[in-house]
Amino acid sequence: MTGAHDTRLPQEVRDLLAQPLDTALIQERSNRDGRVFAYLEGPAVISQANRIFGFDGWGAEVVGDLKYIASPLANSDGEVLAVGFYTVTVRVTVVGCPPKSDVGCGFVSEPTPEAHEIASKGAVTDGIKRALRQFGEQFGNNLNERRERGPITPERLDEMRARVLTLSSRLGVDEARTRAWLQDRCGQTLDEAGERELSGAIRALADELNQRNNQRRRAA
Repeated sequence: MTGAHDTRLPQEVRDLLAQPLDTALIQERSNRDGRVFAYLEGPAVISQANRIFGFDGWGAEVVGDLKYIASPLANSDGEVLAVGFYTVTVRVTVVGCPPKSDVGCGFVSEPTPEAHEIASKGAVTDGIKRALRQFGEQFGNNLNERRERGPITPERLDEMRARVLTLSSRLGVDEARTRAWLQDRCGQTLDEAGERELSGAIRALADELNQRNNQRRRAA
């Protein structure tokens, strides 16, 4: 959306932006090191913008060219995680304030047309999300979307074990059943499990929790 805009957001919009973020919108994802971070999905962010600004009160546009950079990304085991990535600048315009811009990124998982299409669209969505984050908590600005990987210390492993139990509890599974599930899954007890086993368990639990949350939202 382009064109002239007012000089100040309406009071009702500012009131909505000042409210706490609905925790039901928050998703969780685990990195390969087992660290879990919170984020908002693209459709949730767009729904937030429509709810707060109005369907005719905001818009987004790509600024400049969508750029592809061939840059293979592999983990420490040599497994290829991506063959390159797209970047694009997105500008969001909201009636009542100056435009907000940011750069989105989308990684290409494999050298196929489908993977390139998904990554290019993902870069635009990421740019919209990042631009809207400048409006504050309602768009996930306070969520920790990036965490540096720390050394795998005994304390760090204890944190990962506690995370397994916390996610299981949120799924309605008690500690005894969680310990039995993990031992069946990796052949080690929760207290014996290392980084790889705990990381895999955290990813599996976070994925299941996200699926349940999505099903609840669709049924609501």
